[in-house]
Amino acid sequence: MKQRAKLRFLGHPVHPVVTHFPMALLPVSFLGDLLGIWTDASFWWSFSFYNLAIGLVLSLPALITGVIDFMAIPQEGSADRVAMRHMIMIITAIILYTCSFFIRFGVDVLSGWRLMSSVSLSLLGLIFLLIGGWFGGHLVYRYAVGSEPIHDKSESEKC
Repeated sequence: MKQRAKLRFLGHPVHPVVTHFPMALLPVSFLGDLLGIWTDASFWWSFSFYNLAIGLVLSLPALITGVIDFMAIPQEGSADRVAMRHMIMIITAIILYTCSFFIRFGVDVLSGWRLMSSVSLSLLGLIFLLIGGWFGGHLVYRYAVGSEPIHDKSESEKC
């Protein structure tokens, strides 16, 4: 069953558009953590911190548009269950990344408990983000949530 996304701009669903930056910046922040541990260079800790901060800020429009689109999915169907899993995984990831952000607040080189807990929370956030993204892809590609029905062109339009 295809379900049209509730929030659209110029005919296109908004939620998929606004998810790309958080889905890129948050994992890249974990990469910065790994490079910071490996090289012990303060640049990578700053890089990681700012990617994390910007990714979290840009996750707010993704969360808001996702909730709006979630309300448009028919209740008690397979797509509804997958959408609920998607939402739980993504919100959990954002909470984990937010905790990591507050533990590392600032761009100083991390050490001790701050290093271990912040990087561990980012790793857990990454795992939940990837699983949540997989569920989001499942909604689009299996259940066609947010997509338009395909109309066959008539013979006169095929020129």
